[in-house]
Amino acid sequence: MAVADRLRLMPPADENAEPKVFGSPAKMHVKKECMRVERVPSIERLVNMREEEEAAEAEAEVAAKLADAADDGDGAMVHSYKKSQYWSKEIEEKLGLGGTDPYGLLELEDRRFRASADEIRKAYRRLVLTMHPDKKAAADASPKKLEKKKDDEDGEDEEGGEEEEDEEFKLLSISWDLLGNTETRRQYDSIDNFNDFLPGSFKPKMDDPGAFYRVFGPPFLRQAKFSNQTPVPALGDAETPMEQVNKFYKAWFSFSSWRDFGLLCEHDVKEAEDREERRWMQRQNKNYAARIKKDEVARVQAFVQLAYDHDPRVKADKEERIAAKARVKEEKERVLREAKEAEVAKKAAAANAEAAAKAAEAAEKEASADEKAAAKKAKEKERSALKKARKELKALGDGDAWAARAADLEVVASTLPIDELTALIKTLTVGVSDEASAALDAAKAKAMA
Repeated sequence: MAVADRLRLMPPADENAEPKVFGSPAKMHVKKECMRVERVPSIERLVNMREEEEAAEAEAEVAAKLADAADDGDGAMVHSYKKSQYWSKEIEEKLGLGGTDPYGLLELEDRRFRASADEIRKAYRRLVLTMHPDKKAAADASPKKLEKKKDDEDGEDEEGGEEEEDEEFKLLSISWDLLGNTETRRQYDSIDNFNDFLPGSFKPKMDDPGAFYRVFGPPFLRQAKFSNQTPVPALGDAETPMEQVNKFYKAWFSFSSWRDFGLLCEHDVKEAEDREERRWMQRQNKNYAARIKKDEVARVQAFVQLAYDHDPRVKADKEERIAAKARVKEEKERVLREAKEAEVAKKAAAANAEAAAKAAEAAEKEASADEKAAAKKAKEKERSALKKARKELKALGDGDAWAARAADLEVVASTLPIDELTALIKTLTVGVSDEASAALDAAKAKAMA
């Protein structure tokens, strides 16, 4: 078959259809191991790589600068050389500082957001006294400089110097307007040079138990900067008591941030033409800043949840509580089992005692019946013997020897007991004698008594 004919027999290609691999009629004698490669977008790979790089940079930054960080009690670092993710060229243009650090202009770059309003005011006043163009002109005035000012050749250089001094003072004034106002300063501090990176995932390493504290400790220290409640509990280490760990997560799950994203808003209220437009701009800016803060709060809470889920101390505490519950449950089951066994044993003992009592009662009844039967039999035997003895005694009166006293024998036979009758019969059977007569008289007297 020609190649063209084979191609005509093939089904039409569908660009959206999944590729199919048709099996060969030949039997495979060797098993082949196939690896499935998932498609991952390039941008996603780059983002993941960037997150890993930023995590490594954050760890290195904290390790290098933690000892030099300003600490007012909660251990949070004052300054970072990383730009905030919210910083942009548009923000720089909006501030009008040309990328200059306002805290640096006020010589407070080491204090930054920790600087008090009084410190900023004093720094501005001190610098105004030295940087104001009029003050500088008065301080630098001298006969020589006054002559140089009249010199036409140096006029342009002096004018450039004055412009430079005016620009420096202008930047100082802008810095004061920005940092001297509570609201605008808070907006600037919210996106000031700050490492915003928060880990989005974590893979614990069995051979490196300290990795958790190195990965999550620095972000918690950095984010503590924005807390409304101070001091903010620290993450601690493996030796931190569980009570403090619970307080730490309780504080962070209810974390209240003062971060304000007003500088990111699009509308400049100062450009409003009237009051209605200004109010509209304010509403738009407020809603926009609120949406950004909501997303940021959700991001921080996701980070806190990630830390909680992978915290080895929390895991150990959960396992211990589960084990304790299991022990309590096992103890309860043991107590119930022993109580049930004791109840069963008690019932068995009661049943055995009842059976023994019934057996004893039956034995007693049987013994009583046997005793009654024996007594009855003995009584019948005694009655038969008595009857026989009476008959024998009466029979003596039928003979010649005691015929004369047959009536006496009748009286004695009907009265005396068996033992006396037997003895009397034995005495009278020997024959008539004085002794026998006396015995019969005594028996008759007893019977008549």
